[in-house]
Amino acid sequence: MSTIRFSHCELQPHERRLLVHGRPAVLGARSFDLLLALVERAGQLVGKGELLDIVWPGVVVDENNLQVQISALRKLLGPELIATIPGRGYRFTGRIESAAAQAGVSALAKPSIAVLPFANLSGDADQDYLADGLAEDIIASLARSTWLFVIARNSSFTYRGDKLDHAAICRELGVRYLVAGSVRRVGDKLRVSAELVDGTTRETAWAERFDRPVADLFAVQDEISATIAGTIEPVYLRREETRAAQREPRDPQHWDLLMRARWNFWRSTGQHNREAQALLEQALQLKPRDSSSLALLAFTHMADAWRGRSKEPDAAIAEANRLALAAVRNDDRDSYAHFTLGTALSCVGHFDRAMDEQRRALDLYPHFAAAAGELGRLLAFSGRCDEAMALAQRAIESSPSDPHLSLWLRTQAIASFIANRPAQAARYAAEAVSKRPDWFFNHDLLAACHAAAGHLPRAAEAMAEARRQMPEYTLATIKVGHPFVDPAQLDRFVAALRLAGWKG
Repeated sequence: MSTIRFSHCELQPHERRLLVHGRPAVLGARSFDLLLALVERAGQLVGKGELLDIVWPGVVVDENNLQVQISALRKLLGPELIATIPGRGYRFTGRIESAAAQAGVSALAKPSIAVLPFANLSGDADQDYLADGLAEDIIASLARSTWLFVIARNSSFTYRGDKLDHAAICRELGVRYLVAGSVRRVGDKLRVSAELVDGTTRETAWAERFDRPVADLFAVQDEISATIAGTIEPVYLRREETRAAQREPRDPQHWDLLMRARWNFWRSTGQHNREAQALLEQALQLKPRDSSSLALLAFTHMADAWRGRSKEPDAAIAEANRLALAAVRNDDRDSYAHFTLGTALSCVGHFDRAMDEQRRALDLYPHFAAAAGELGRLLAFSGRCDEAMALAQRAIESSPSDPHLSLWLRTQAIASFIANRPAQAARYAAEAVSKRPDWFFNHDLLAACHAAAGHLPRAAEAMAEARRQMPEYTLATIKVGHPFVDPAQLDRFVAALRLAGWKG
């Protein structure tokens, strides 16, 4: 981390030195670690337990030691820079002046989220472990997401049983969103309620209840935490996209540019895609090596090729592969970058490598529904239909609010088509259309499935809507979006399209 300036001080982490009014200050190792921990989380509540773990790792010490170090820092810096949150911890209140330091503080780089300890409503204190375990699982899952910054457990768990409202907790923790919930176990039944709260607007962005039998307690816990984590990320991102899209278009902040680009990308029109590309180019001017921006820009080029908008689709796919590879090279632990590279590789026929990238994305973020769905798509086009169906269903169940949902239904339709179950394929294709009726290729797929099932009037109707949305649909564009490994399956699909009325 670079030099961090605040008030009349300059903190130099690499040199482990603090300058006060330009002069080196006498500061012990414990005090330095404590100050750095607070400054790195400027504006946030940092729990006492977390600070004890940072400053005295692996050592059991009395809380008075922490108070002594805080007092020493206040004498050195001034009492106004470190605020005490009674019973919970401390917050650094100084204004960070160094732009480099601000970039190093994760909470300032993107909106944060905190998971509160779940309330145990079972009337049995012995069930506290279940409520805590569920919240901890959700924290661990969300922390592996590329898009989220998650407050540490030791800070958020200081609010156990607190009567503060959610907006006040958000202010104290320095976060925008909270996950709160409760667990009730009655006999052999388990009920879990969870909600995502926007602390700035006091709105509940998402809420859900889960009722499960307690036949295998830990399997149920894993299932619920995976579902909650998989659902929260797309809801969170959708709100951030909308928030950014409503701001003034000249806002220079990187996160706003990235969110506005996502908002435009999911509108799917050529104009929106061009706007997304322009916003991402601006974002990359601010952070040239940002993996999220590079990966999303890669997807905009793939979208142009998939939808037949590119005059040179091969060049668009090549650019997508270049950008995706750069995203992975910049951050090999970015699950979204690996997901993007896998998708781009599939467009040039490198299926084995593409599937390896999706598996890598899932290794990094096991609840990454989009990677599971994309791996399912690749398996479907490889003819491994049962595996494809299972992965697509896993994606749907773990993230039912995800904007990719229509794509996973498409995968189930394609797998059913390849498995020669046309009526089933048509049902899945119809569901895909219902989720995204503005995607012309969903209507083409529905037309092909109806034609294969012998429902020619329905096939013609779907084809007419597809051509209304996209008058020209060439064989080259079909191949980009439908990379059948077996040429005979591509021939079957094209024959079904012709039977439905396709003239390409």
